[in-house]
Amino acid sequence: MSHKILAADDDLYILELYKALFSGEGFIVETAEDAVGAMAKHDDFKADLLILDVDMPGGGGQAVFAHVRSALDVCTPVIFSTGIVESVAHLKDSPRVSILKKPVDCGRLLAEVNLLLAAH
Repeated sequence: MSHKILAADDDLYILELYKALFSGEGFIVETAEDAVGAMAKHDDFKADLLILDVDMPGGGGQAVFAHVRSALDVCTPVIFSTGIVESVAHLKDSPRVSILKKPVDCGRLLAEVNLLLAAH
């Protein structure tokens, strides 16, 4: 069974990059352009892992993180992709959370996804 990834970012180029990268590796990928869309998609899609931009419309990645972690009993892995790592530094010790600084190297991102999913 293929793992499902939900990627949320307000940069459409980055979303296309994620979709191409992860689809090419056999993942099922959904994308959202803002936090509200990501929360709605997650509730239906039930992603195995989320990649979240911190600074996007609708509350940003932290709002999505709070929604997902409070709404579910499971600890869905989350990768925060951000240009300002300090804005989510307080979450670095949360279970199954990774923080990667933009621009993120595709190889590094893929390795981090596989690492978090292997621990699932």
